[in-house]
Amino acid sequence: KHRSELVEKIKKMVSNAEHAAVIAKRRDVMHDLGGSMKKIASYMKKNEGGSADIIAAAMRMEAIAKTIPGLFPPGTGMATYPGVTGAKPAVHADVAGFKAVSLKMASLAADLAKAAGSGASKSDLGAKFGMIGKQGCGGCHRTYRKKLKK
Repeated sequence: KHRSELVEKIKKMVSNAEHAAVIAKRRDVMHDLGGSMKKIASYMKKNEGGSADIIAAAMRMEAIAKTIPGLFPPGTGMATYPGVTGAKPAVHADVAGFKAVSLKMASLAADLAKAAGSGASKSDLGAKFGMIGKQGCGGCHRTYRKKLKK
């Protein structure tokens, strides 16, 4: 239900159907990415789940991170659709940097999955998870994203 409501909301604000679809898709993808972060955070903070859950969530994050650059075709940023998307002009002005930070997140997530699979300590996993937040999520959001008002 949430997905269809989001798509309809975006379609009302974005007359270009192709752009509306890509904006909705990337919101879904980012929501999925956040869900994987929450799964790992639950393990770190509340001991919920185990290494298999960390591996699955981190591998999901790696796969998603690799797709991020392709979810931002030119003309779908906030310069064209203010209030609908928070994709700053830097996404398209600095394509190489945007791609690099996405691939950095993929690499950090792969590293976390590998560590979880090799029995790394919880503190080591926590440090690797923190790097994903700082350099992956934060590395992108600081430069390439403007937080939308709810």
